[in-house]
Amino acid sequence: MKIIIVENELYLAQSIQNNLSEKLNAKCEIYASYDEAIETKADVYIVNTNLKGNIEKLIEAKKNKIIILLAPYVTYSSVTQPIQMGADDYLQKPFSIEELIRKIKHLKEYYTLKNKNLKLTEFIHHILNDIETKNVTLKFPTFIKTNYVKAVDKLIFEYAREKEMEISITDLQNVKDEELSSGTIYYCKKYYDNPETLNILSKYNTVILVPKDFENNYPHYNLIEIEISQKNFLNDEILSIEDYIKFIILNHQNKLPDTELSKKLGISRKSLWEKRKKYGIFKQK
Repeated sequence: MKIIIVENELYLAQSIQNNLSEKLNAKCEIYASYDEAIETKADVYIVNTNLKGNIEKLIEAKKNKIIILLAPYVTYSSVTQPIQMGADDYLQKPFSIEELIRKIKHLKEYYTLKNKNLKLTEFIHHILNDIETKNVTLKFPTFIKTNYVKAVDKLIFEYAREKEMEISITDLQNVKDEELSSGTIYYCKKYYDNPETLNILSKYNTVILVPKDFENNYPHYNLIEIEISQKNFLNDEILSIEDYIKFIILNHQNKLPDTELSKKLGISRKSLWEKRKKYGIFKQK
């Protein structure tokens, strides 16, 4: 971990440098001005708010890094405004080195989890991207009949991301009213006809998958049907080898060159051409 200390009090800066080098095994560099620090690359910036120069320019340039302010006085211009611009936290002078270390560790963990969550969200979006939901609008609470569960997965995932809500995969047999929250979508993939539990869930953002022959006898719940006509090998249905090859060709021939597509299917390019002819598939140019 590399840490930049922007501080003109040399004794204080050296004390911070020595402690962080020893206790965090960090590589620390000291700069006496914002302009000098703006040219650096580091994981953490510890910045005195009382220096001459443009601290706003430094914060704008490094707002995706950890920024901890060192403020002689807590005012709007020294603390509130820099935090609104992108700084993460502050310490009022004088402060203990232990508190500074605690803040660095906490913010490092926060950014690690934030980046991991962002990458997982992007990955989920990627694997669900090709699934069509046909502009279905969620209205809670609701029952959903479907022939393709992943379409519902995508519907809930996109709604939760847009509304900045959490998703909880919920077992209808283990619902406790005191543990439920209005800021969460409760997604029940297995249906049990339990009036008491359904009455509790009807007060929240609830989605319950139900059998195809289900009849809605609960007036508080909406009923949506999502039918996906295109066969998908990720569905519960097991396709034959021929159907699988046909599906892959139809859905990936415009994404991959023939050499790579035939390699992934374990067949030659000639066989791929013969399969297209057999299935009546024409590749768009």
